[in-house]
Amino acid sequence: MKQNSIKLQDALRGDLLVTKRDKPFVVVMDYEKYKLIEKYIYKIANDKTYRAIDNLENDIDIETYNSKDKLFEDLGL
Repeated sequence: MKQNSIKLQDALRGDLLVTKRDKPFVVVMDYEKYKLIEKYIYKIANDKTYRAIDNLENDIDIETYNSKDKLFEDLGL
C-alpha cells in the first residue's frame, strides 16, 4: 500500500504512466488537469464538427492534427 501511495504522490508532480506487460495501460494525472483536457477535447470536437460541416458546404479541406504534441501545444498544455 505504501508503494502505491508514493506513486500517487509522484502523480501530483506530473503525470504517471502505468504499464502492463511493458505497454501503456493507464495514466494517473491531476484531476484538475484531466477536467481541463476534457473541456478542451469537447470544445475541439464541437468546433471541428461545425468547421467540417461548413467546409463541406463550401468545398474546403478539413484541418486535422497529425500529432498529439501539436494539439497540446495549441491548447497551451
